[in-house]
Amino acid sequence: MGKLRIGLSITLMIAVLVVGAGSAMAAPLKTNLFGLDGLFIATSGKVIPAGTMLVSSSVLIVSDDNVDGTTVPVSFTYGASSDIEVAAAFEVYKSFDNGAQDDTGTGDLFLSAKYAILEANADYPATALGLRLKLPMADAPLGSEETDFAIFAAMEMAMKSVTAMLNVEYLMPGGNAENQVNYVVGLQIPYSDTTDFSLELMDNDLVGDLFAGGATFDMGSALNFGVALGFGLNDFSADFAALGKLTFTF
Repeated sequence: MGKLRIGLSITLMIAVLVVGAGSAMAAPLKTNLFGLDGLFIATSGKVIPAGTMLVSSSVLIVSDDNVDGTTVPVSFTYGASSDIEVAAAFEVYKSFDNGAQDDTGTGDLFLSAKYAILEANADYPATALGLRLKLPMADAPLGSEETDFAIFAAMEMAMKSVTAMLNVEYLMPGGNAENQVNYVVGLQIPYSDTTDFSLELMDNDLVGDLFAGGATFDMGSALNFGVALGFGLNDFSADFAALGKLTFTF
């Protein structure tokens, strides 16, 4: 619980700092764990408006048998053009505890970029292609000590009021690890003008096979807050995951 309080405290502190800065837009945007716009893990098939900047803080708490971990990334996102979105996310706090070893510190740096190649129309979903690079900034077990590279496709389709997202990623990890295919399927379900629910089914290198449900809340014209809970689907996945995020739109 102590690590949970630390992660949430860092997230809330960053929110307080950014609320006092910048000018508000008409409605806040949302980012995923790596800073790209989207749900908690999935990213949308679109990009944020050109010139828009997002500052975000997230927390990911994972429990897997006797291993517990907490990660707090802080990300900066920018709409470089009407077709390009870029993001940088740094793990400002990370913990690892397996009973025999208990480490805390900072983690790795993630750089992402997304290019919108197709706008949504009657026949095709909005589609974007992207790159993600993980740069090792921490020793094991807080970091992998290897550079990872990934390419991904993100698609988004509106089905009446519900928005569906699909991400497929091909990850090429550094070292001797095998290449892998990750995916996320997500639904964003509006509840009110300021509240959305989300469902995500994923298989990725962070948590394994996981099903997560969450909610996001617009807190004013520039700040969005979200929480989610996830449960592992097999023995090779995290047993439980809790996620939180705050995104400030400039």
